[in-house]
Amino acid sequence: MHNMLKNFYLTSTLISFLGAVELEKYDASKIADVFYQLSGDTNNPHKKINHTKGFCALGEFIPNPKATKRFDIPLLRENSIPTQARFSLGGGNPNESDKSKARGLALKIQGAKDSFETVMLNTEINFAKDPDEFGTYFALRVPKNGKVDTEKLAYYTENVHSFKQHAEYMKNLGITPSVANTTYYSIHTFYVKEGEKWIPARWKFVPTQGEKTLSEAELKTLGENFLEQDFKTKIAKKPITYTMLLVLANPNDITDQTTALWSGKHTEIPLGTLKINTFDGTSCNQDVFMPNILPQGISEPKDPLFDVRNAVYGITFGRRQ
Repeated sequence: MHNMLKNFYLTSTLISFLGAVELEKYDASKIADVFYQLSGDTNNPHKKINHTKGFCALGEFIPNPKATKRFDIPLLRENSIPTQARFSLGGGNPNESDKSKARGLALKIQGAKDSFETVMLNTEINFAKDPDEFGTYFALRVPKNGKVDTEKLAYYTENVHSFKQHAEYMKNLGITPSVANTTYYSIHTFYVKEGEKWIPARWKFVPTQGEKTLSEAELKTLGENFLEQDFKTKIAKKPITYTMLLVLANPNDITDQTTALWSGKHTEIPLGTLKINTFDGTSCNQDVFMPNILPQGISEPKDPLFDVRNAVYGITFGRRQ
């Protein structure tokens, strides 16, 4: 009986301690602090602390003329728009293996009178739906006395729906051999102007060379750094291109959560073609790409993460100057 009560007490204490129902509160500044605890370097205060490993490229975005007939986005009326791109891996390790699943693509599309910046991931959904989950997700990975509390991490992953869903999603995500075979997603739901209406939509950049993933056997033949060289090899022959597809929300789709998986058949509108043709070294690695820099005709998401995400970018950019 004593042991039963003891186990019950320990279980109850664990649940209370882990905050199974209520997570610790996080704002942009506190999230930035967690990033520095996780990936900061006192010997290199200018270090980028997330998506640290990456390379830069240049190209152009060529709008689809048909899209302007439906959507009132003046930027799309231009013929060709200079674009800066940054391909990256998730995490704060500058020596992260290219076999990592977490990948990103950031773009600065600079038109004559308007500009558009977007920061995308190779996943359709995020691992957190609000700032508290976002901060907790990374805080759980900060070592204490040189060691991550794996039991606590496992408990949260099992009991926080967003974490569990994302972990299951990542299990089924393959590793691509090239950025030219990777699709990148907006994660957030934005609003685009159609006549007098603003309609919810996400976007994705789909590689025209097709999506491909590596088998276990193929992975073993590769080193830890293959993406950059593959990129250089490919663009020496021809540009790497993507189709930007605007994915319109269905009536029952959840539009205010970055963790919401949309299901069913969706209307997809080609907004244009991204053509990447020049390797640009690492010149943009210290730049900041701000998702809230949107052109006329595209308005901000209504989820609780978007403003915080932009604020964190601003804070961390300022700290590494």
